[in-house]
Amino acid sequence: MLFTVLAGCTGKTEMEEKFILRVCVCDRIASLDPAMNTDTAAQSVFYALYENLMRYADDGTGTAVLANGIAREYTEENNYDGTVTYQFSLRSSARWSDGEKVTADDFVYAWRRLVDPATGSPNHELLSMVQGYDTVRETGDVSALAVSAKNDSTFCVTLSSPCAYFLDGVCASVAAMPLRQDMVEKDPENWATTFNIVTDGAYRVGTWTKESSLQTKRNEEYYESKLVGPDAVRFVFAADADSAYALYESGEVDYTSGIPQRVLSQAELSETWTSAPLFATYCVLYNNLTDIFSDEHARKAFDLAIDRSAVAAAAGAEFSPAGGLVSAGVRDSTDASDAEDFRTVGGELCATDAQSYEERCSDALDEITRAGYYKGAGFPTVEYIYSTQDDIGGIVASCVQSAWKNVLGVTVHLTALSEEEYRARIAAGDYVLAGEYLTAQQNDAMSFLDRFASGSTDNSVRYSNHTYDMLMGVAEKSDNMAARTAFLHDAEAMLLESAPISPVLFGAAAYALREGLQGVYHDGLGNSYFTSVTQVNEA
Repeated sequence: MLFTVLAGCTGKTEMEEKFILRVCVCDRIASLDPAMNTDTAAQSVFYALYENLMRYADDGTGTAVLANGIAREYTEENNYDGTVTYQFSLRSSARWSDGEKVTADDFVYAWRRLVDPATGSPNHELLSMVQGYDTVRETGDVSALAVSAKNDSTFCVTLSSPCAYFLDGVCASVAAMPLRQDMVEKDPENWATTFNIVTDGAYRVGTWTKESSLQTKRNEEYYESKLVGPDAVRFVFAADADSAYALYESGEVDYTSGIPQRVLSQAELSETWTSAPLFATYCVLYNNLTDIFSDEHARKAFDLAIDRSAVAAAAGAEFSPAGGLVSAGVRDSTDASDAEDFRTVGGELCATDAQSYEERCSDALDEITRAGYYKGAGFPTVEYIYSTQDDIGGIVASCVQSAWKNVLGVTVHLTALSEEEYRARIAAGDYVLAGEYLTAQQNDAMSFLDRFASGSTDNSVRYSNHTYDMLMGVAEKSDNMAARTAFLHDAEAMLLESAPISPVLFGAAAYALREGLQGVYHDGLGNSYFTSVTQVNEA
């Protein structure tokens, strides 16, 4: 009897000491199928549950850096035909949450499934650099994809050509995470919508209330389970930033990545929230096919009239003036020891200092005169559209509207649209001026720049320049990473010289973490990682 009582007391104490971290990072999640996820905000949930060949670890300052994941090591071989072969050696201790070993076949199956047209994954282009991708997409024969399992612990993949972002952009991505073929094919329709799904990450699903929350619990089979901070992470869903922040204010969550602009404009950076840079740049888009902005001088006039420092001040402390299209924090692959990132090496291509603004205004008047409108006289009223999906669109719109009126004497009519309406008009080319966040999908300058190549479906400004296309084509095929980066720097400089767009602000994401907690870290894609969170010992 005494043993039973003591055991009961011990169990209660352990339960009381469970560290459950409550977070709000996204809206409701309908499926935990990595290949089908399109909600970038939900990626933080997937990173808690799954692990790819590579993963992101904390560099000690709250910034995510690439590290080995399920692969304990890898080799890279440049082949005589221009292809590149990677061989990943998997950890012998890597296990699924049901105790089964994670094998190379789990990656082969997942990657083939991702590309298979029958799957219908919206993320299939992620593997477009893998040899055989085009054949699979055309024929449906997944065996044509150059991925294989040499044995249970060795996964091999051959790329058609070098890819600078392959390791972090693909091998650490959500969509390419491993899957168990037996679990998927046992119940193809429902395997990813039930709480008993198997995962290979630091956490597994505990309880899942579809409309409100998903609570994970420590995956005891994870190879570094004992190093994981929280015993459980509860993801509470919220539809927007206001709802997310209300949960934080009421004490229902300990962390949120949803902070309304009204809150950010009132709080000091060091008081209730912190920010981390994003691979994102808010830009003004000029439709290069319109009669007005097909003229380079008109575009340059509008660009020079923008006071980026003033816009950043109005936007809030988490934003900074954009000195180029490629945002701060994107890596530069040169060997220079002082190359902190692409932006540092490339320098400032867009003027951001307040001191020279008066001189730029004079230059703006010269440019608009060259466009045929003497000091702005006779310039027609134009429309500027922006999405109301986030507050920053309206703030930027008001600032640039005022600047163009004050400097150029031009009247710009602002039109606020829903995200759906905005996307439809941009896709149709039904706009003259627009404001948009341009975001990168990888930590790579190419992700910002390739959208402006003539053949790109993302080239919403209809920019066309044969030399630019050549630079981008050479950079894409180059097997010399230093030379590739040099081509990208040249391409960015050429693009901004003719001003088909005006970078205005470098983006950042704001986060709030409850006092007494520490250790959340972030990447430039807006993902939050919770495995290192600990409770601060006040004593």
